[in-house]
Amino acid sequence: MPCTTILAGPKATEDGALYISRNEDCSPDDAKRLVYHPAMKNAEGAVFRSFRNDFTWPLPPESLAYISVSDSATDGASEGEAGFNEAGVGITATETIFASAASLAIDPYLPKTGVIEDSLEDSVLPFIHSAREGVLLLGKQVETAGAGEGCGVAFVDSKEIWWFETCSGHRWAAVRLSDDACYVTANHARLQEFDPEDTENCLGSPDLISFAEENGLWKTGVRPFNVRKAYVDENTARDTYYNFARNRVLLEKYCPSLRLKPEEDLTFPVFVKPESKLTLTSIASGLRNRYEGTDSDPYQTDNPHTAWRPISVFRCSQSHILQLKPWLPLAVGAVTWVSWGMPSLGVFVPVFQGAKWFPKAYGIGTHDADSVSAGWAFRKGQTLAMTDYRAFEPIVRRVWDAWEREAEERVNRIQIRYAALVEKSAEEADRFLQLESDRILEDALTRARALENELMTLLTRKISAKFPFNGA
Repeated sequence: MPCTTILAGPKATEDGALYISRNEDCSPDDAKRLVYHPAMKNAEGAVFRSFRNDFTWPLPPESLAYISVSDSATDGASEGEAGFNEAGVGITATETIFASAASLAIDPYLPKTGVIEDSLEDSVLPFIHSAREGVLLLGKQVETAGAGEGCGVAFVDSKEIWWFETCSGHRWAAVRLSDDACYVTANHARLQEFDPEDTENCLGSPDLISFAEENGLWKTGVRPFNVRKAYVDENTARDTYYNFARNRVLLEKYCPSLRLKPEEDLTFPVFVKPESKLTLTSIASGLRNRYEGTDSDPYQTDNPHTAWRPISVFRCSQSHILQLKPWLPLAVGAVTWVSWGMPSLGVFVPVFQGAKWFPKAYGIGTHDADSVSAGWAFRKGQTLAMTDYRAFEPIVRRVWDAWEREAEERVNRIQIRYAALVEKSAEEADRFLQLESDRILEDALTRARALENELMTLLTRKISAKFPFNGA
């Protein structure tokens, strides 16, 4: 039951960028990789084949180039989670969500043949030119092949953000995020009011409403139609502990005047206009939230059994923030900020859409610790810090907060320089970008390894002080 998602439209952000972001809370020993997938010509009759089940999908004549934040793998699988393609469309896939037992009894998931999280980015992102097109392609996959599991997916392009939810094995709904709004969700399908006539803002399977009415999931003729009440279980004890508290803390973070009760999630607003414009930093801090300053902070209280499940958990494989500035050249205007491992002890590193390769360390890694991969370079320091969170977290944040401020300034300078260069020579601009991309990524690795050594030194001295056994 992983993941927390935050979305923000361009009029809800300080810099006017569009943002989609998510924590992937799955496995702490998954050394995520950065993968550049070049554009390809596909043979007639070629199909996409999932590495994890029997899902297949016909390939169009051409595949767009794209970048993915992918699982560690030794079998050639990509299993992408997030990234931009060469058309400037971004995806985060996926937020694990759940349909109700009643809806699944009628239209169950198809785990063996349906589209699943591990194959979703790689079967959709290379073939779309807009966020809306992404919604429609994924919707067609769900209608035709079925959903292998419950998924919430965000798409972004230069104009809009869409949020997509599977509702059952073959039903889905999607809503366009208003430009001045933000949206948060934590392992829960949160879409409610849905108007099938408003195709500018609502898309869904053709029988989304009629299926619910015919099968007793929704009373015939009642409008407006409510996706969540028809297809999703209402408040449960699990949701109160695991999901609702995360939704509440983020909604109150971005709208402090809200006063929400964690057990009454159905009353939570779905989309909100933030009371202060969101920034890259405030979105990152949302993904790092651990209920700090309360008794429910499991790390400061050293209590893994606190009342609510925090947003930042140790088993987070990676966290990402897709930032899109449409007024800039795509190569530098679309940036995926990636934090390997636990975000409250991690650092968001910029990955430019225009980069064509990455330092070797970022493309390797398995589930076993090593001395070369980027995933393990970032994770080792986090593991050491978790041995005494209260003592070591301030040290980690001192290092990484400063680095992130420097990185954001560097990215701004690179964007300005690239925009000037590309007017004269696209080749020169691309060479400049690749060089700067390599430098930033290598610098993050250098800092991570220095931080690991600093923490190891402090922990060594701490253990020695605890067990001195000094002589006379």
